[in-house]
Amino acid sequence: MTTSSSFGKFVLGALLGGAVGGVIGMLLAPRSGAETRELIREEFDNRYRESADALREKSDVLKEKAAAFREKMSEISTDLEETGRRTVSRFTEAAGKNSSETTSS
Repeated sequence: MTTSSSFGKFVLGALLGGAVGGVIGMLLAPRSGAETRELIREEFDNRYRESADALREKSDVLKEKAAAFREKMSEISTDLEETGRRTVSRFTEAAGKNSSETTSS
């Protein structure tokens, strides 16, 4: 979890740093206000799309991991249920044998 969390923080920091750096660079460039605003808007749109794409990718990976986890838990649950049924059956059989031995005597 720590590696994934650290990677997520790195990506977020890189995106935010890139956005801030891009905006500052554009503001300091010798362009008209309209050109600068258009560049800022384009840069924001690009960064927004990149962030949305990264979020979708992480979401897809998370969904895949959740599905695999759910499947594994279902298998474990089924195995546990079968083990429990076998154990109860053995105890029931043993109790039946002990009961018949007691009544036979």
